[in-house]
Amino acid sequence: MMNTKKWCFLCIILFAGLSSCKKSSDLKVDPYAGGKEPLGIRFSNALPKPASGISGADVVYQITGLLPYKDKIKCYLNETEATVTEITDKTIKLKVPEGASSGGVTIVIDGQIFFGPEFTVTGKAGIDPTFKTVIGTNGIINQIMPLNNGNMMLIGSFTDYEKSTSKKVPISGIVLTSPDGQYIPTAAFGAGAGGSLTSMVKLTNGQYMVGGAFSTFNKRKSIGNITRLNANGSLDSTIVEVVNLTPLQPKNSFDTVAAFNGALMGQVSKVFSYNNKVIVVGGFNSYYEHFYERSTRDTKVLGFIRMESLLRMEASGGLDSTYNYNKATKSSYERPNGFFYDAIMQSDGKVIVVGSFTKFQGKAANYIARVDNNGIIDPGFQVGAGADGLISSIRYNATTGKYLLCGSFKTFNGKPANGVVMMNSNGTVDESFSLGKLEGGSIGFAAQLSDGKILVSGSFNKYNNVIRQGFMILNANGTLAEGYNNTGMFQGVVSDIYETTSPLGFPAVVIVGYISKFDNKAAGNIVRLVLRP
Repeated sequence: MMNTKKWCFLCIILFAGLSSCKKSSDLKVDPYAGGKEPLGIRFSNALPKPASGISGADVVYQITGLLPYKDKIKCYLNETEATVTEITDKTIKLKVPEGASSGGVTIVIDGQIFFGPEFTVTGKAGIDPTFKTVIGTNGIINQIMPLNNGNMMLIGSFTDYEKSTSKKVPISGIVLTSPDGQYIPTAAFGAGAGGSLTSMVKLTNGQYMVGGAFSTFNKRKSIGNITRLNANGSLDSTIVEVVNLTPLQPKNSFDTVAAFNGALMGQVSKVFSYNNKVIVVGGFNSYYEHFYERSTRDTKVLGFIRMESLLRMEASGGLDSTYNYNKATKSSYERPNGFFYDAIMQSDGKVIVVGSFTKFQGKAANYIARVDNNGIIDPGFQVGAGADGLISSIRYNATTGKYLLCGSFKTFNGKPANGVVMMNSNGTVDESFSLGKLEGGSIGFAAQLSDGKILVSGSFNKYNNVIRQGFMILNANGTLAEGYNNTGMFQGVVSDIYETTSPLGFPAVVIVGYISKFDNKAAGNIVRLVLRP
Protein backbone atom coordinates (compact mmCIF):
# COMPACT_ATOMS: atom_id res chain seq x y z
CA MET A 1 0.00 0.00 0.00
CA MET A 2 1.29 3.42 -0.92
CA ASN A 3 2.53 5.46 1.97
CA THR A 4 -0.05 8.09 2.98
CA LYS A 5 2.51 10.92 3.09
CA LYS A 6 3.78 9.98 -0.37
CA TRP A 7 0.22 9.95 -1.74
CA CYS A 8 -0.44 13.42 -0.36
CA PHE A 9 2.81 14.64 -1.87
CA LEU A 10 1.85 13.30 -5.33
CA CYS A 11 -1.57 14.94 -5.06
CA ILE A 12 0.05 18.26 -4.30
CA ILE A 13 2.36 17.96 -7.33
CA LEU A 14 -0.57 16.98 -9.58
CA PHE A 15 -2.67 19.93 -8.35
CA ALA A 16 0.24 22.33 -8.86
CA GLY A 17 0.74 21.01 -12.39
CA LEU A 18 -2.91 21.45 -13.29
CA SER A 19 -2.88 24.94 -11.82
CA SER A 20 0.22 25.90 -13.79
CA CYS A 21 -1.40 24.63 -16.99
CA LYS A 22 -4.44 26.78 -16.31
CA LYS A 23 -2.29 29.84 -15.62
CA SER A 24 -0.34 29.22 -18.82
CA SER A 25 -3.54 29.13 -20.85
CA ASP A 26 -4.77 32.31 -19.12
CA LEU A 27 -1.63 34.15 -20.17
CA LYS A 28 -2.52 33.56 -23.80
CA VAL A 29 -5.56 35.84 -23.44
CA ASP A 30 -4.81 39.35 -24.79
CA PRO A 31 -5.54 41.78 -21.93
CA TYR A 32 -5.91 44.61 -24.48
CA ALA A 33 -8.44 42.81 -26.66
CA GLY A 34 -11.37 45.02 -27.61
CA GLY A 35 -9.31 48.23 -27.61
CA LYS A 36 -9.45 50.68 -30.50
CA GLU A 37 -7.00 50.27 -33.34
CA PRO A 38 -4.37 53.05 -33.54
CA LEU A 39 -5.23 55.60 -36.20
CA GLY A 40 -1.68 56.37 -37.28
CA ILE A 41 -1.98 60.06 -36.45
CA ARG A 42 1.12 61.87 -35.24
CA PHE A 43 1.85 65.50 -34.36
CA SER A 44 5.25 66.92 -35.22
CA ASN A 45 7.31 68.38 -32.37
CA ALA A 46 7.69 71.57 -34.39
CA LEU A 47 5.95 74.71 -33.15
CA PRO A 48 2.86 75.83 -35.06
CA LYS A 49 3.12 78.62 -37.62
CA PRO A 50 2.81 81.22 -36.34
CA ALA A 51 3.67 80.23 -32.74
CA SER A 52 1.58 83.10 -31.38
CA GLY A 53 -1.30 85.26 -32.52
CA ILE A 54 -4.57 86.95 -31.66
CA SER A 55 -8.07 85.50 -31.61
CA GLY A 56 -9.30 85.00 -35.17
CA ALA A 57 -5.82 84.32 -36.57
CA ASP A 58 -5.06 81.25 -38.71
CA VAL A 59 -2.53 78.80 -37.31
CA VAL A 60 -1.01 75.73 -38.99
CA TYR A 61 0.19 72.59 -37.16
CA GLN A 62 2.31 69.85 -38.69
CA ILE A 63 0.51 66.51 -38.32
CA THR A 64 0.22 63.36 -40.42
CA GLY A 65 -2.55 60.81 -40.85
CA LEU A 66 -5.59 63.10 -40.57
CA LEU A 67 -7.01 62.99 -44.10
CA PRO A 68 -8.95 59.69 -43.74
CA TYR A 69 -10.78 61.15 -40.72
CA LYS A 70 -11.31 64.74 -41.85
CA ASP A 71 -15.08 64.52 -41.35
CA LYS A 72 -14.76 63.23 -37.78
CA ILE A 73 -12.28 65.72 -36.38
CA LYS A 74 -12.93 67.99 -33.42
CA CYS A 75 -10.16 70.42 -32.56
CA TYR A 76 -9.59 72.37 -29.32
CA LEU A 77 -7.12 75.09 -28.39
CA ASN A 78 -6.55 74.94 -24.64
CA GLU A 79 -9.97 73.27 -24.20
CA THR A 80 -11.81 75.84 -26.35
CA GLU A 81 -13.24 74.40 -29.57
CA ALA A 82 -11.62 75.79 -32.72
CA THR A 83 -12.81 75.81 -36.33
CA VAL A 84 -10.75 73.70 -38.74
CA THR A 85 -10.33 75.49 -42.08
CA GLU A 86 -7.98 73.14 -43.95
CA ILE A 87 -6.53 69.62 -43.70
CA THR A 88 -3.74 68.14 -45.83
CA ASP A 89 -1.75 64.92 -45.53
CA LYS A 90 0.84 66.81 -43.43
CA THR A 91 -0.93 69.78 -41.81
CA ILE A 92 -4.07 71.10 -40.19
CA LYS A 93 -5.09 74.75 -40.23
CA LEU A 94 -7.45 76.16 -37.63
CA LYS A 95 -8.75 79.55 -36.59
CA VAL A 96 -7.93 80.75 -33.07
CA PRO A 97 -11.35 80.93 -31.38
CA GLU A 98 -12.70 84.00 -29.62
CA GLY A 99 -12.05 83.82 -25.89
CA ALA A 100 -9.26 81.26 -26.28
CA SER A 101 -6.20 81.35 -24.05
CA SER A 102 -2.65 80.11 -24.48
CA GLY A 103 -2.15 76.36 -24.35
CA GLY A 104 -1.84 73.13 -26.27
CA VAL A 105 -3.93 71.95 -29.21
CA THR A 106 -6.02 68.78 -28.90
CA ILE A 107 -7.63 66.72 -31.67
CA VAL A 108 -10.41 64.23 -30.88
CA ILE A 109 -11.48 61.50 -33.35
CA ASP A 110 -14.00 58.83 -32.31
CA GLY A 111 -13.03 59.25 -28.67
CA GLN A 112 -9.28 59.05 -29.28
CA ILE A 113 -7.30 62.11 -28.21
CA PHE A 114 -4.12 63.50 -29.77
CA PHE A 115 -2.11 66.24 -28.06
CA GLY A 116 -0.12 68.81 -29.99
CA PRO A 117 2.27 71.70 -29.24
CA GLU A 118 1.35 74.92 -27.48
CA PHE A 119 0.17 78.12 -29.12
CA THR A 120 0.44 81.50 -27.39
CA VAL A 121 -2.66 83.65 -27.68
CA THR A 122 -1.54 87.26 -27.65
CA GLY A 123 -3.74 89.90 -26.09
CA LYS A 124 -3.59 92.87 -23.77
CA ALA A 125 -2.11 90.85 -20.88
CA GLY A 126 1.25 89.13 -21.01
CA ILE A 127 4.40 88.31 -19.08
CA ASP A 128 6.90 91.17 -19.33
CA PRO A 129 9.98 89.81 -21.17
CA THR A 130 12.11 92.68 -19.83
CA PHE A 131 11.66 91.55 -16.22
CA LYS A 132 15.04 90.10 -15.27
CA THR A 133 13.92 87.48 -12.77
CA VAL A 134 14.39 84.03 -14.29
CA ILE A 135 14.73 81.52 -11.43
CA GLY A 136 13.14 83.52 -8.62
CA THR A 137 13.09 82.18 -5.06
CA ASN A 138 13.10 78.68 -3.60
CA GLY A 139 10.16 79.44 -1.32
CA ILE A 140 7.08 81.61 -0.95
CA ILE A 141 7.27 85.40 -1.27
CA ASN A 142 4.75 86.94 1.12
CA GLN A 143 5.03 90.66 0.45
CA ILE A 144 6.53 93.31 -1.81
CA MET A 145 7.87 96.48 -0.19
CA PRO A 146 8.39 99.13 -2.91
CA LEU A 147 11.09 101.70 -2.16
CA ASN A 148 11.21 105.37 -3.12
CA ASN A 149 13.99 104.76 -5.67
CA GLY A 150 11.96 102.11 -7.49
CA ASN A 151 13.76 99.13 -5.97
CA MET A 152 11.81 96.42 -4.15
CA MET A 153 12.33 94.46 -0.96
CA LEU A 154 10.77 91.01 -1.04
CA ILE A 155 10.07 89.08 2.15
CA GLY A 156 8.95 85.51 2.68
CA SER A 157 10.18 82.02 3.46
CA PHE A 158 13.11 81.47 1.10
CA THR A 159 16.87 81.03 1.26
CA ASP A 160 17.80 81.88 -2.31
CA TYR A 161 16.97 84.31 -5.10
CA GLU A 162 18.20 83.87 -8.66
CA LYS A 163 20.76 81.31 -7.38
CA SER A 164 22.63 84.21 -5.76
CA THR A 165 22.97 83.08 -2.14
CA SER A 166 26.48 82.41 -0.85
CA LYS A 167 28.37 82.02 2.42
CA LYS A 168 29.65 85.56 2.06
CA VAL A 169 26.27 87.07 1.17
CA PRO A 170 23.52 84.69 2.35
CA ILE A 171 19.85 85.19 1.56
CA SER A 172 17.22 84.30 4.13
CA GLY A 173 13.67 85.63 4.15
CA ILE A 174 14.47 89.04 2.69
CA VAL A 175 16.07 90.28 -0.53
CA LEU A 176 16.59 93.57 -2.38
CA THR A 177 15.96 93.83 -6.14
CA SER A 178 15.99 96.46 -8.84
CA PRO A 179 12.68 97.64 -10.36
CA ASP A 180 13.20 94.94 -13.02
CA GLY A 181 13.74 92.17 -10.48
CA GLN A 182 17.53 92.00 -10.68
CA TYR A 183 19.23 90.92 -7.44
CA ILE A 184 21.05 93.70 -5.53
CA PRO A 185 23.63 92.27 -3.09
CA THR A 186 24.50 95.55 -1.33
CA ALA A 187 21.68 95.57 1.26
CA ALA A 188 22.75 95.24 4.90
CA PHE A 189 20.54 92.26 5.77
CA GLY A 190 23.54 90.18 6.79
CA ALA A 191 22.44 86.59 7.42
CA GLY A 192 18.81 87.68 7.20
CA ALA A 193 15.95 86.20 9.19
CA GLY A 194 16.27 82.98 11.16
CA GLY A 195 12.85 81.88 9.96
CA SER A 196 10.15 83.35 7.73
CA LEU A 197 8.91 86.93 7.32
CA THR A 198 5.23 87.54 6.58
CA SER A 199 4.66 91.29 6.96
CA MET A 200 6.60 94.53 6.66
CA VAL A 201 5.69 98.18 7.14
CA LYS A 202 7.67 101.37 6.66
CA LEU A 203 7.86 103.75 9.61
CA THR A 204 7.75 107.54 9.35
CA ASN A 205 11.48 107.80 10.17
CA GLY A 206 12.46 105.53 7.26
CA GLN A 207 12.95 102.38 9.33
CA TYR A 208 10.92 99.18 8.89
CA MET A 209 9.02 96.84 11.18
CA VAL A 210 9.03 93.19 10.14
CA GLY A 211 6.97 90.34 11.55
CA GLY A 212 6.71 86.63 10.95
CA ALA A 213 8.00 83.44 12.55
CA PHE A 214 11.70 84.01 13.27
CA SER A 215 13.98 84.04 16.31
CA THR A 216 17.10 85.76 14.93
CA PHE A 217 18.06 88.43 12.44
CA ASN A 218 21.61 88.53 11.09
CA LYS A 219 22.33 85.87 13.75
CA ARG A 220 21.39 88.30 16.54
CA LYS A 221 19.30 86.43 19.11
CA SER A 222 16.63 87.52 21.62
CA ILE A 223 14.10 88.25 18.87
CA GLY A 224 10.56 86.93 19.08
CA ASN A 225 8.81 87.08 15.69
CA ILE A 226 8.98 90.88 15.36
CA THR A 227 11.77 93.45 15.14
CA ARG A 228 12.84 96.74 13.60
CA LEU A 229 15.26 97.28 10.71
CA ASN A 230 17.17 100.38 9.71
CA ALA A 231 16.62 102.03 6.33
CA ASN A 232 19.54 100.06 4.84
CA GLY A 233 18.09 96.74 6.00
CA SER A 234 20.36 96.18 8.98
CA LEU A 235 18.96 95.24 12.37
CA ASP A 236 18.28 98.25 14.59
CA SER A 237 20.45 97.24 17.54
CA THR A 238 21.78 98.75 20.74
CA ILE A 239 24.32 97.95 23.46
CA VAL A 240 22.86 97.21 26.90
CA GLU A 241 24.46 96.60 30.27
CA VAL A 242 23.89 93.12 31.70
CA VAL A 243 24.88 91.16 34.81
CA ASN A 244 28.48 89.96 34.59
CA LEU A 245 29.12 86.71 36.44
CA THR A 246 32.76 86.75 35.32
CA PRO A 247 34.19 90.13 36.46
CA LEU A 248 37.62 89.26 35.08
CA GLN A 249 36.06 89.39 31.61
CA PRO A 250 34.73 92.97 31.28
CA LYS A 251 33.17 92.30 27.87
CA ASN A 252 30.53 90.16 29.59
CA SER A 253 29.12 93.31 31.19
CA PHE A 254 27.57 94.33 27.88
CA ASP A 255 25.50 92.77 25.14
CA THR A 256 24.37 93.90 21.68
CA VAL A 257 20.64 93.32 21.28
CA ALA A 258 17.70 94.41 19.15
CA ALA A 259 16.74 98.00 20.00
CA PHE A 260 13.05 97.07 19.75
CA ASN A 261 12.43 95.38 23.11
CA GLY A 262 9.15 93.62 22.45
CA ALA A 263 8.43 90.06 21.34
CA LEU A 264 5.58 87.61 20.85
CA MET A 265 4.96 83.94 21.51
CA GLY A 266 3.48 82.86 18.19
CA GLN A 267 3.50 83.93 14.57
CA VAL A 268 2.88 87.48 13.41
CA SER A 269 0.59 87.77 10.37
CA LYS A 270 0.40 91.55 9.91
CA VAL A 271 2.16 94.63 11.26
CA PHE A 272 0.87 98.19 10.88
CA SER A 273 2.18 101.58 11.97
CA TYR A 274 -0.04 104.39 13.24
CA ASN A 275 0.90 107.46 15.30
CA ASN A 276 4.40 106.06 15.94
CA LYS A 277 2.98 102.87 17.42
CA VAL A 278 2.93 99.34 16.00
CA ILE A 279 -0.28 97.32 15.68
CA VAL A 280 0.22 93.56 15.41
CA VAL A 281 -2.19 90.83 14.26
CA GLY A 282 -1.42 87.12 14.33
CA GLY A 283 -1.56 83.73 15.97
CA PHE A 284 0.37 84.68 19.12
CA ASN A 285 -0.80 84.11 22.69
CA SER A 286 1.63 86.19 24.75
CA TYR A 287 3.69 89.35 24.68
CA TYR A 288 7.06 89.50 26.41
CA GLU A 289 9.95 91.88 26.96
CA HIS A 290 13.55 91.42 28.08
CA PHE A 291 14.78 92.67 31.46
CA TYR A 292 18.39 93.14 30.46
CA GLU A 293 19.43 94.67 33.79
CA ARG A 294 18.71 91.26 35.38
CA SER A 295 20.06 89.18 32.50
CA THR A 296 23.46 87.89 31.46
CA ARG A 297 24.85 87.65 27.96
CA ASP A 298 23.79 84.00 27.81
CA THR A 299 20.59 83.96 29.88
CA LYS A 300 17.80 86.49 29.46
CA VAL A 301 15.11 87.28 32.03
CA LEU A 302 11.71 87.73 30.39
CA GLY A 303 8.42 89.26 31.49
CA PHE A 304 5.23 87.82 29.98
CA ILE A 305 1.72 89.22 29.58
CA ARG A 306 -1.17 87.23 28.16
CA MET A 307 -2.03 89.00 24.89
CA GLU A 308 -3.78 87.04 22.15
CA SER A 309 -4.15 87.73 18.42
CA LEU A 310 -4.19 91.56 18.56
CA LEU A 311 -2.10 94.19 20.38
CA ARG A 312 -0.35 97.52 20.02
CA MET A 313 3.24 98.30 20.97
CA GLU A 314 5.12 101.49 21.71
CA ALA A 315 8.05 102.58 19.53
CA SER A 316 10.38 101.13 22.17
CA GLY A 317 8.67 97.74 21.99
CA GLY A 318 6.75 98.13 25.23
CA LEU A 319 3.14 96.96 25.41
CA ASP A 320 0.47 99.64 24.95
CA SER A 321 -2.02 98.83 27.72
CA THR A 322 -4.67 101.14 26.23
CA TYR A 323 -5.29 98.81 23.26
CA ASN A 324 -7.27 95.54 23.47
CA TYR A 325 -6.23 95.34 27.13
CA ASN A 326 -8.48 94.34 30.01
CA LYS A 327 -7.18 96.03 33.16
CA ALA A 328 -9.23 93.71 35.36
CA THR A 329 -7.55 90.56 34.05
CA LYS A 330 -4.28 92.28 33.07
CA SER A 331 -4.46 90.58 29.69
CA SER A 332 -6.13 91.01 26.32
CA TYR A 333 -9.87 90.71 25.91
CA GLU A 334 -11.32 87.38 24.81
CA ARG A 335 -9.52 86.00 21.79
CA PRO A 336 -11.35 84.97 18.59
CA ASN A 337 -12.82 81.47 18.57
CA GLY A 338 -10.91 80.82 15.37
CA PHE A 339 -7.98 82.45 13.60
CA PHE A 340 -7.21 85.78 11.97
CA TYR A 341 -6.10 85.00 8.40
CA ASP A 342 -5.62 88.53 7.13
CA ALA A 343 -6.01 92.15 8.18
CA ILE A 344 -5.81 95.65 6.81
CA MET A 345 -5.52 99.05 8.47
CA GLN A 346 -7.67 101.98 7.37
CA SER A 347 -6.27 105.50 7.10
CA ASP A 348 -7.81 106.42 10.48
CA GLY A 349 -5.95 103.62 12.28
CA LYS A 350 -8.91 101.28 12.58
CA VAL A 351 -8.08 97.67 11.68
CA ILE A 352 -10.29 95.19 9.82
CA VAL A 353 -9.56 91.53 10.61
CA VAL A 354 -10.87 88.51 8.69
CA GLY A 355 -10.53 84.78 9.23
CA SER A 356 -12.23 81.64 10.54
CA PHE A 357 -13.83 83.10 13.68
CA THR A 358 -17.48 83.75 14.56
CA LYS A 359 -16.84 85.41 17.91
CA PHE A 360 -14.31 87.99 19.11
CA GLN A 361 -14.01 89.81 22.44
CA GLY A 362 -17.12 87.92 23.54
CA LYS A 363 -19.24 89.34 20.72
CA ALA A 364 -20.65 87.80 17.55
CA ALA A 365 -18.41 88.50 14.58
CA ASN A 366 -19.02 86.31 11.56
CA TYR A 367 -15.57 85.99 10.01
CA ILE A 368 -14.98 89.76 9.91
CA ALA A 369 -14.66 92.58 12.45
CA ARG A 370 -13.27 96.08 12.73
CA VAL A 371 -11.56 97.37 15.85
CA ASP A 372 -11.44 101.01 16.89
CA ASN A 373 -8.34 102.95 17.91
CA ASN A 374 -8.53 101.37 21.36
CA GLY A 375 -8.53 97.83 19.95
CA ILE A 376 -12.18 97.21 20.83
CA ILE A 377 -14.75 96.02 18.27
CA ASP A 378 -16.28 98.97 16.42
CA PRO A 379 -20.11 98.72 16.51
CA GLY A 380 -20.34 101.23 13.64
CA PHE A 381 -18.93 98.75 11.13
CA GLN A 382 -21.93 97.93 8.96
CA VAL A 383 -21.24 94.33 7.91
CA GLY A 384 -24.52 93.13 9.40
CA ALA A 385 -24.63 89.33 9.46
CA GLY A 386 -21.14 89.16 7.97
CA ALA A 387 -20.15 86.10 5.94
CA ASP A 388 -21.49 82.55 6.17
CA GLY A 389 -18.02 81.00 5.78
CA LEU A 390 -14.39 81.83 6.39
CA ILE A 391 -12.73 84.85 4.77
CA SER A 392 -9.14 84.18 3.76
CA SER A 393 -8.08 87.48 2.22
CA ILE A 394 -8.84 91.21 2.29
CA ARG A 395 -7.33 93.77 -0.08
CA TYR A 396 -7.88 97.53 -0.41
CA ASN A 397 -7.28 99.95 -3.27
CA ALA A 398 -6.83 103.56 -2.17
CA THR A 399 -7.72 104.95 -5.62
CA THR A 400 -11.10 103.23 -5.91
CA GLY A 401 -11.73 103.21 -2.16
CA LYS A 402 -12.99 99.61 -2.32
CA TYR A 403 -12.18 96.43 -0.41
CA LEU A 404 -12.23 92.95 -1.92
CA LEU A 405 -12.79 89.95 0.33
CA CYS A 406 -12.47 86.34 -0.77
CA GLY A 407 -12.97 83.00 0.93
CA SER A 408 -15.30 80.02 1.12
CA PHE A 409 -18.47 82.01 1.91
CA LYS A 410 -21.60 82.00 -0.24
CA THR A 411 -23.34 85.05 1.21
CA PHE A 412 -22.24 88.31 2.82
CA ASN A 413 -24.70 90.23 4.99
CA GLY A 414 -27.45 88.08 3.52
CA LYS A 415 -26.56 88.84 -0.10
CA PRO A 416 -25.20 86.26 -2.61
CA ALA A 417 -21.41 86.53 -2.84
CA ASN A 418 -20.04 83.22 -4.20
CA GLY A 419 -16.68 83.60 -2.45
CA VAL A 420 -15.83 87.19 -3.44
CA VAL A 421 -17.47 90.42 -2.34
CA MET A 422 -16.68 94.10 -2.92
CA MET A 423 -17.07 96.18 0.21
CA ASN A 424 -17.26 99.90 0.94
CA SER A 425 -15.15 101.43 3.72
CA ASN A 426 -18.12 101.41 6.13
CA GLY A 427 -18.66 97.66 5.69
CA THR A 428 -21.64 97.79 3.32
CA VAL A 429 -21.66 95.68 0.16
CA ASP A 430 -20.97 97.36 -3.18
CA GLU A 431 -23.61 95.61 -5.27
CA SER A 432 -22.20 96.93 -8.56
CA PHE A 433 -19.83 93.93 -8.43
CA SER A 434 -21.14 90.40 -8.84
CA LEU A 435 -19.01 87.30 -9.25
CA GLY A 436 -20.10 85.01 -12.08
CA LYS A 437 -20.26 81.23 -12.34
CA LEU A 438 -17.06 79.53 -11.20
CA GLU A 439 -16.21 75.92 -12.10
CA GLY A 440 -13.51 73.45 -11.14
CA GLY A 441 -12.20 75.03 -7.94
CA SER A 442 -12.19 78.13 -5.78
CA ILE A 443 -10.72 81.64 -5.51
CA GLY A 444 -7.75 82.28 -3.21
CA PHE A 445 -6.89 85.90 -3.99
CA ALA A 446 -8.65 88.95 -5.42
CA ALA A 447 -7.38 92.53 -5.63
CA GLN A 448 -8.59 95.60 -7.47
CA LEU A 449 -6.21 97.70 -9.54
CA SER A 450 -6.30 101.48 -9.63
CA ASP A 451 -8.05 101.48 -13.04
CA GLY A 452 -10.88 99.38 -11.56
CA LYS A 453 -9.92 96.02 -13.05
CA ILE A 454 -9.70 93.06 -10.69
CA LEU A 455 -6.99 90.36 -10.60
CA VAL A 456 -8.26 86.98 -9.41
CA SER A 457 -6.33 83.77 -8.82
CA GLY A 458 -7.21 80.34 -7.48
CA SER A 459 -7.75 76.72 -8.47
CA PHE A 460 -10.72 77.20 -10.83
CA ASN A 461 -10.87 76.10 -14.47
CA LYS A 462 -13.82 78.03 -15.92
CA TYR A 463 -15.52 81.36 -15.36
CA ASN A 464 -18.89 82.03 -16.97
CA ASN A 465 -18.22 79.03 -19.26
CA VAL A 466 -14.92 80.50 -20.49
CA ILE A 467 -11.70 78.55 -19.88
CA ARG A 468 -9.67 80.43 -17.25
CA GLN A 469 -7.11 78.14 -15.63
CA GLY A 470 -6.47 79.64 -12.22
CA PHE A 471 -6.10 83.30 -13.22
CA MET A 472 -8.37 85.95 -14.69
CA ILE A 473 -8.84 89.69 -15.00
CA LEU A 474 -12.31 91.08 -14.40
CA ASN A 475 -13.99 94.40 -14.95
CA ALA A 476 -15.16 96.28 -11.86
CA ASN A 477 -18.62 94.72 -12.26
CA GLY A 478 -17.31 91.14 -12.29
CA THR A 479 -17.43 90.39 -16.02
CA LEU A 480 -14.33 89.17 -17.86
CA ALA A 481 -12.24 92.11 -19.10
CA GLU A 482 -12.21 91.83 -22.89
CA GLY A 483 -8.75 91.20 -24.35
CA TYR A 484 -7.09 90.63 -20.96
CA ASN A 485 -7.84 86.93 -20.47
CA ASN A 486 -5.52 85.40 -23.04
CA THR A 487 -2.94 84.00 -20.61
CA GLY A 488 -2.73 80.24 -20.12
CA MET A 489 -2.44 77.99 -17.09
CA PHE A 490 -1.67 79.41 -13.65
CA GLN A 491 -0.53 77.16 -10.81
CA GLY A 492 0.09 78.44 -7.32
CA VAL A 493 -1.06 80.92 -4.71
CA VAL A 494 -0.83 84.72 -4.93
CA SER A 495 0.22 86.57 -1.76
CA ASP A 496 0.70 90.16 -2.91
CA ILE A 497 0.71 92.46 -5.93
CA TYR A 498 2.38 95.78 -6.71
CA GLU A 499 1.24 98.16 -9.45
CA THR A 500 4.08 99.66 -11.45
CA THR A 501 5.06 100.55 -15.03
CA SER A 502 6.96 98.52 -17.61
CA PRO A 503 10.11 99.95 -19.26
CA LEU A 504 7.96 100.67 -22.33
CA GLY A 505 5.57 102.76 -20.26
CA PHE A 506 2.67 100.29 -20.06
CA PRO A 507 0.80 99.60 -16.82
CA ALA A 508 2.25 96.52 -15.13
CA VAL A 509 1.73 94.44 -12.01
CA VAL A 510 4.37 92.51 -10.07
CA ILE A 511 2.74 89.36 -8.70
CA VAL A 512 4.32 87.26 -5.93
CA GLY A 513 3.40 84.22 -3.86
CA TYR A 514 3.99 80.51 -4.17
CA ILE A 515 3.74 80.36 -7.96
CA SER A 516 5.15 77.50 -10.03
CA LYS A 517 3.54 78.33 -13.38
CA PHE A 518 2.13 81.42 -15.07
CA ASP A 519 0.85 81.43 -18.66
CA ASN A 520 2.11 77.84 -19.07
CA LYS A 521 5.66 78.93 -18.18
CA ALA A 522 7.75 78.20 -15.09
CA ALA A 523 7.60 81.01 -12.55
CA GLY A 524 9.87 81.22 -9.52
CA ASN A 525 7.19 82.74 -7.26
CA ILE A 526 7.42 86.15 -8.96
CA VAL A 527 6.34 87.53 -12.33
CA ARG A 528 5.61 90.92 -13.87
CA LEU A 529 2.46 91.15 -15.94
CA VAL A 530 2.06 93.91 -18.54
CA LEU A 531 -1.49 95.21 -19.10
CA ARG A 532 -1.64 97.09 -22.38
CA PRO A 533 -4.53 99.53 -22.91
